[in-house]
Amino acid sequence: MSATTLMDLQYLIENGELNKMIFLFFITFILCIFTHELGHLIMAKLVNCKVNLFSIGFGTPIIKKEIGGTIYQITLFPIGGKCDLKGELEYSEDDDAFLNLSLTKKILISIAGITVNIVLGIVTFLLGFHYRNVPLMFFGGLSVILGITNLIPTFPCLDGSYLIYYPLIIKKFGKKEGIKIIKLIVHISLKIAVILNILSIPLLIWMFIKGVFNVSY
Repeated sequence: MSATTLMDLQYLIENGELNKMIFLFFITFILCIFTHELGHLIMAKLVNCKVNLFSIGFGTPIIKKEIGGTIYQITLFPIGGKCDLKGELEYSEDDDAFLNLSLTKKILISIAGITVNIVLGIVTFLLGFHYRNVPLMFFGGLSVILGITNLIPTFPCLDGSYLIYYPLIIKKFGKKEGIKIIKLIVHISLKIAVILNILSIPLLIWMFIKGVFNVSY
């Protein structure tokens, strides 16, 4: 760290602002995840795809409630989110299973979270820039980044991969065998993605704090 960076950090600690900023960062981070998964949830409901679980975070739930056949929960570890669709990673012959939806409906569900992140992110960033509000700017920037990174098919667990790998594997191996392969690679890539998310948090927190400090102090 540079001398200026250390002085900034010392100033925030001495004035009791550091904890508030870290808390605000996590609220912003969780909101980005929530809006992303909410996009998937709404679109799935619109195209009559059953949603088994809507979760903010992974692990043991601290809040859990079933509404309309869907379990909604918030967990102890809210770094991530999940909109678990029926027939997404398991074989099903039901019409409301993701596996049996038309390609158009699969695409609409897959890009819904991305679309919400990018559109909402751009609008929020511009509002934050106009009013010199760093939390809004950070939310907007992080939301756009989340949307774009989910669009790029780097990990099989990301939305962009569902547009490419999912239909290709199902076409090559059939629904029964293909879904088993998809489930395996999605679970492996999800673990890697969670680890990378955790490792990136310190950097994101510092970027957030520096942005607030530079605008406010």
